[in-house]
Amino acid sequence: MTDINPTIRCKKCGNTFEPDMNTKGAWLCPSCQTKNSNLKRHYRSVANLCILGLIITVIAVSFWFSKTGQLTLGMLLLVAHGVLLLVTIVFVYKSKTPWSDSAAKTLIWTVFSLAFLANVVVPFVFAGRLNIPAIIVYTIIFSYLFWLNSQTRKCTTFEPPQVPTNEKL
Repeated sequence: MTDINPTIRCKKCGNTFEPDMNTKGAWLCPSCQTKNSNLKRHYRSVANLCILGLIITVIAVSFWFSKTGQLTLGMLLLVAHGVLLLVTIVFVYKSKTPWSDSAAKTLIWTVFSLAFLANVVVPFVFAGRLNIPAIIVYTIIFSYLFWLNSQTRKCTTFEPPQVPTNEKL
């Protein structure tokens, strides 16, 4: 497995450069000194939201189980969502470039879409309750995800696929 340094495209001048993957701040373009979004840090921030969701899910399952003492369909769905959160966290943190990892991005959108359905849509459809705090939280989260997606598109370099050759090494 080759260790290729990731490159991004400057959102201002369009030049590609290798970002400093260890910095916590913005990535500076060496050509024009423009601050580019640190995509690794932003995707890890999304994973941190997933960690918070996992903690809340574990507390909810523990509380629900201690109250009822039995497994229910709702509890099993919460556990399944917790597992999906854990898988998402692992994918984002293990990926060297999560902004170009389609599995990590798909998992992020799946996790937050399912959480929106469970916390906003289902209570409204089945109980007629409008969960205003959840609507506010998910509006902020989805706004951030759409912004991150736009930053990813601006900074992603498109490399042509490598064609396998029959050369002997």
